[in-house]
Amino acid sequence: MPWRCSFGPRSALMDKNWGVWSTAALLEAGKTASQIRSAVAHKRLRRLRRGWFAVAGAVESVVGAVEAGGTASCVTALRLYGVWVPEGAGSTHIRFRRRGRSGCLPYGHNPPLVASVDDLSTAVRCAARCVDAETLVVLLDSIMHLGLASYEQLEAILMPTPARIRALLRKTDRAEAGTETMSRLRLRRAGIRVRTQVQLTPDHRVDLLIGDRLVVECDSREFHSSWEQQTKDRKRDRELMALGYLVIRLTYHQVCFGWEAAFQDILAIVRAGRHVWPRKR
Repeated sequence: MPWRCSFGPRSALMDKNWGVWSTAALLEAGKTASQIRSAVAHKRLRRLRRGWFAVAGAVESVVGAVEAGGTASCVTALRLYGVWVPEGAGSTHIRFRRRGRSGCLPYGHNPPLVASVDDLSTAVRCAARCVDAETLVVLLDSIMHLGLASYEQLEAILMPTPARIRALLRKTDRAEAGTETMSRLRLRRAGIRVRTQVQLTPDHRVDLLIGDRLVVECDSREFHSSWEQQTKDRKRDRELMALGYLVIRLTYHQVCFGWEAAFQDILAIVRAGRHVWPRKR
């Protein structure tokens, strides 16, 4: 018996594939050819291109990619999977089947367009060609933190890429936020030794620790924007300061768009030797 689910915005069709379906996927889900034609005629289903449709409320980036003749891929696909993607990574990234078209192209095999959104492996192989080294480490960190793929699985995914890209995997640290990854990479690139996710006390684990006592907390917009979370953050900072630690809390904007000013403040503390306990100076 065919699956009698509606085509409306609250239907199960919206809960899968980000609301964009191929004819084959609709038939596999239990729809009949007659139902599909009727839904298109009554505007409950929008035809994007031959063999592809969108239900009401479908994700716009996916709709745009399929309507253009491709599939949502690269950082667009990774963002849909929940991966932390910096703002500067660009708008919708589209992969096309033919190499001649302008779009994202994965290292290694370029598979057929069978889904509205690329699988994790193809999206990562596209991103490896498309984004800069720092952004790629941010993406890989987030993927491992979310449990979408292990270090070993990412090694296999990146196997078709050049050695310089595979080497970036060794710079990952399973950071909880992209701002933490970006700060860690930049500080180490400047020759500053930094440890990550350090448990200072049973109640205080910090993002980054420079020397013995300089704590750098890297906030993300998603988890530190509410007043309740900001109150907790200030309480933690106060408690660490009472124990003798120096605390610098960097916002998303400061890391992504105002890094040089933040770095100069950190560098001034390190050069003055205030990042270690006084007895060790």
